[in-house]
Amino acid sequence: MINKLYSSIITFLMIFTFNISAKADVSDSDLLAEAGDDWVQTNGNLAGHRYSTLGQINANNASNLKVDWIYSTGGSTNAQGPVIEHDNLLFFVQDNSIHAIHADSGIRAWKYDYEMPEDFGGQFNPFFTGKHRGAAISGSNVYALTSDCTLIALNYKSGDEVFSHKIDRPYPRDFETTADGNGYFCTANPVAIPGGKIIVPMNATDTGGLQGYVHAHSAATGERLWAAPMIPQPGEPGADTWPGDSRIYGGAGPWIAGSYDHDLKMYFTGTANAYPWNPYGERQGAGSDGENANVGAAAIEGINTDTGEVVWRYTVVPGDPWDYDAMHTPVIIDINNQKTLVQANKTGYMHYLDAATGKFLQAPQIADKITWANGYDSDGNPIWAQAVPEEGVEVTVWPSLLGAVNMSPVAYNPGTNMIYLPRRESDMAYTLEKVQVTSNVRNLGAAFEIAPTGIDKQVNSAHNIVSGQETWRNEVNQGGDSGGMLTTGGNITAYSTQGGVITVVNATTGQELFSLSTNSNNDAAGSTYLVNGKQHIAFTFGGLPTFGTAGDIPVNNAGLIVSLSVQ
Repeated sequence: MINKLYSSIITFLMIFTFNISAKADVSDSDLLAEAGDDWVQTNGNLAGHRYSTLGQINANNASNLKVDWIYSTGGSTNAQGPVIEHDNLLFFVQDNSIHAIHADSGIRAWKYDYEMPEDFGGQFNPFFTGKHRGAAISGSNVYALTSDCTLIALNYKSGDEVFSHKIDRPYPRDFETTADGNGYFCTANPVAIPGGKIIVPMNATDTGGLQGYVHAHSAATGERLWAAPMIPQPGEPGADTWPGDSRIYGGAGPWIAGSYDHDLKMYFTGTANAYPWNPYGERQGAGSDGENANVGAAAIEGINTDTGEVVWRYTVVPGDPWDYDAMHTPVIIDINNQKTLVQANKTGYMHYLDAATGKFLQAPQIADKITWANGYDSDGNPIWAQAVPEEGVEVTVWPSLLGAVNMSPVAYNPGTNMIYLPRRESDMAYTLEKVQVTSNVRNLGAAFEIAPTGIDKQVNSAHNIVSGQETWRNEVNQGGDSGGMLTTGGNITAYSTQGGVITVVNATTGQELFSLSTNSNNDAAGSTYLVNGKQHIAFTFGGLPTFGTAGDIPVNNAGLIVSLSVQ
């Protein structure tokens, strides 16, 4: 009898302990919250701050960081997304597989593998396939996008499939199997917002140019709720900047997740370059006789999330002749009591817009050297400084098409009032070419070489958020750029160089506090969260550096997740 009573008490205690330690499903309030105990958004919060309120790891003790564990992903492509965390589980996407990992031990909880269609292929297929920028979580489900734009929903605890919804747009197909190889590929992460919606960026820009969209899908079923075109459609303002049917293959796909403001009920996104890159063809962009702005390409846009209506479009590079995508996440920041979008982008400038209206506010210079423009005028138009070359004429342009800031995310710290940028300083040799068409796929219409002068370096810098003025910088005398920024209430900023050196600095001064070499390529920013009351930081690694002198960085291809904490 005593043994039975003892057994019953132990069982009760085990159940009670489990119930108080296990967390509930992710609510709308959780989706809107600042990052703290959990990291449920790839950018920490829906405003894109990549800031955590946690301060256990801080400028005073970061030098004592140690490795908790290392998880091998088994992946071969570039790991371009961070982990998200909820309920002491980490979620990570690579090579069309979704991993769930116990955050305390680094032991895999479950793994889901998606089988790609046999005919998936087409222009630049090996470059894009298997690259993902993270997952989303809402309710009891974790969500991911496959390379062919299938939205996957899995129970986050068990990994059981809830649905697998192929989004109703074509994927790119191998030229040998089809007369039309155009299609959409997904490298961006889905974004969960309140109201049971999953936002999905739809991009086909450099696989043939089909125009970009932002979709909203039901978190419950995967069904599409609305589709917002990035290029204005006939009858909309700006539609006349696309001659004939050039908008159909005009590109402008969103390929980095955007930000969301719940008060405005708006989602903000940047868009890819105009397509083809050569502006002298159908779209008659910058430098051509038409000098069309090609509104919506290389742009920032605001979308009503209730209706899918595009409320406004601001074109960063009208008629884009340089492949200057403006795809970066527009970060929502309250500056002088004005809700402001801040986007550091390829152009070498950091653009500030009124979030509600898209009105241009300022564009301070962030790059050391710019040749294509001499700034922006008060109306938000670039002051062109370099002529667009004729076809076949090579020119040198600063920054390169990899940009002053490329795909790696920035971070904003409200405590320091600084924004942290993962920059690259390099030029390019650039030549426009006749556009060739294969299986209805228009090629780029341009050739380029990154860093022909040999100047190519990573610059990680902090800027005053009001003025955009640089406050401090840490240079890495290697090509490439860091995987992105993470900053916290502990007055630290963390990033990893493309050479795989995890670096933690004082957020105010830039003084290095900690570094750890992994000898693995890094293309993703860190995440931070609490596990059993203790703060941890995780970075993801994988693939190999490419473009310019980055390919010379002596790292190995190792798919890894590294967890750190103060011991």
